[in-house]
Amino acid sequence: MKKLQTLTLLLIAIGTVGSLYATPTIVPSSVRDIQNDAFSPTSSITILGSSTIASGGALNLFGGMGGAEGDDALFADGPVGTTYFVNWQTSAPVQLSSYRIGLSDDPPGNGRAISQLRLFSSPDATFASPTLLSTATISSPYSTVYGSSNIAVYDEFLPVTAQYFRLEFVNATVLGPRIVEVDGNTALPVLANISTRLLVETGDNVLIGGFIITGTQPKRVIVRAIGPSLPLAGKLADPILELHGPGTFATITNDNWRSDQEAEIIATGIPPSNDLESAIVATLPANNSAYTAIVRGVNNGTGIGVVEAYDLDPTVDSKLGNISTRGLVQTGDNVLIAGTIVLGQPSQRVIVRALGPSLSVSGKLADPTLELRDGNGALLRSNDNWRSDQEAEIIETGIPPTNDLESAIVETLPADGASYTAIVRGLNGTTGVAVVEVYALN
Repeated sequence: MKKLQTLTLLLIAIGTVGSLYATPTIVPSSVRDIQNDAFSPTSSITILGSSTIASGGALNLFGGMGGAEGDDALFADGPVGTTYFVNWQTSAPVQLSSYRIGLSDDPPGNGRAISQLRLFSSPDATFASPTLLSTATISSPYSTVYGSSNIAVYDEFLPVTAQYFRLEFVNATVLGPRIVEVDGNTALPVLANISTRLLVETGDNVLIGGFIITGTQPKRVIVRAIGPSLPLAGKLADPILELHGPGTFATITNDNWRSDQEAEIIATGIPPSNDLESAIVATLPANNSAYTAIVRGVNNGTGIGVVEAYDLDPTVDSKLGNISTRGLVQTGDNVLIAGTIVLGQPSQRVIVRALGPSLSVSGKLADPTLELRDGNGALLRSNDNWRSDQEAEIIETGIPPTNDLESAIVETLPADGASYTAIVRGLNGTTGVAVVEVYALN
């Protein structure tokens, strides 16, 4: 394939799928790299239909077959405003998080150009109800605007799982567009949403959730404190939420989510369902920065509460690298329950730890046990005393528990929106303060 001068064009997001870039900008090489091409090899692609292609072939769009000029897909000439298209199917559903389209003019620049570029996914091969993933507006022939006959259009969006795709080009001149390559990036696995349920008491026995943001770009999140809407007896009637961060980070507090940031919280699409519940929307610096969310009851109220953190922008290079929650582990329904959702493909390797004896607090849990369950409640693995099982794997992670009575599990979790729950109890019904942690290992 020819080396392309790569720029990001004006990308306009519609619907629930959001573009990363709002204005034309040069994209750093590390951002535009397609590391896991969802549309390669060509044996995984079936062309379902296309406009007339004058030379090359529709299949030449995929699988790194751009190569020489003759191998590009050169669409037939047509009037200005003609919409060209290609529909294709992958051999299995893929979760797409970005794409790149290579466009080429004829030397020395005859004016092959497009005015619009649109990428769709579809639930079936009919394309009767497609979802628009991205649209690029190109105001002038690219050979004139960018001083080169070769460019690439790149966009990122919220991950979408599909098997059927459609690409449309709108002609800006009477010359049909020459397409060098179409690449799609599969979404890498991330811990996207985290939640923990616990009996919230007073003093040191409130609900404390923590997370670290890895990467470099700031991460936009919503943190929620849930109580009144829980379908449980003994729920927390009126939770109040605090968000603490590193260094000079100014603590953010909320009691009753409509009292502050109401519009921002509604815009996330996941506002709390009860007005007495709390929420905070914030864009948080990354670079391995640690954050803590604390849930208390108003006027020292007690009851079962949930703290949640949702990743609102998985397109940036930062992610929730590991999560932890501290609280008082009791018995019955009042044990420590932490959950996470894994987005992306194909899987996320994690270590889950249940700590007690090594904590520097009074009343700590003497011997925690740990269970890891899937979204259907099926037990994936359990552990009591980490050296009793998977000892070598746990040591290899570099973060084994420091006390032999603590528990740990290493597991590779299928992603694609799957949810998982870690449950911490005390051996033989004992109680005490414990911490549950989930670390992403890859």
